[in-house]
Amino acid sequence: MRFDTLVWHYTATYEDQDIGAREIDAMHKARGWSGIGYHKAIRLDGTVEDGRALTRTGSHVGGQNAGKLGCVYIGGLKRATGPNIGSDTRTDAQKRAMTSLTLDMLTRFPTIQRVVGHMDLAATQCPGFDVRAWWGTVKSGIPVNPSPPYAGNPVVSYPTLRRGSKGNPVRTLQGELNKRGARLVVDGDFGGATDAAVRAFQRSQRLETDGIVGPATWAALFTPS
Repeated sequence: MRFDTLVWHYTATYEDQDIGAREIDAMHKARGWSGIGYHKAIRLDGTVEDGRALTRTGSHVGGQNAGKLGCVYIGGLKRATGPNIGSDTRTDAQKRAMTSLTLDMLTRFPTIQRVVGHMDLAATQCPGFDVRAWWGTVKSGIPVNPSPPYAGNPVVSYPTLRRGSKGNPVRTLQGELNKRGARLVVDGDFGGATDAAVRAFQRSQRLETDGIVGPATWAALFTPS
């Protein structure tokens, strides 16, 4: 699937309603859809759940779904203001998860050129806040290079690594993973043991567990635990 836009939504549920992808799937089926229209959902505690397969076109932006990666956070309504007022009800855990998920999706799908909210594409209050302004602030606050990736070569951004990668960047990765409890041989060879350690770290950080070391995984590695 080729995506050009990542679109954030809310579920239009109250801030104290702890639902997830399964409940959204049931709601969408009740509307006559084939199933959940979003590709990813973020629960109140920041857990990221899979929705519609990333190989399928979503159903979340009216007649504009082609090329749109749909992500949703649970919430958007406050009891005090009722069902007709959309609000930014994101928990701190959801905000962190949204940042990580957005970074992961941009790494996984480099064809994505825009990160927007539903309201940027249709007349709606969803997702209750200005996504473009939020993402601009997030991007400006992410260190491009919080620590030299490897001695003597301070590159502009970290290289994306995956199984089969070799060289000094992999040694840096292995060293950082060892600081987090892994027991890797720092040999610069991204093999099976390094892949397993990366996936374990990603799971612990609630990142996309794909074994690919992109911006989100690098940022998490250099964030003090």
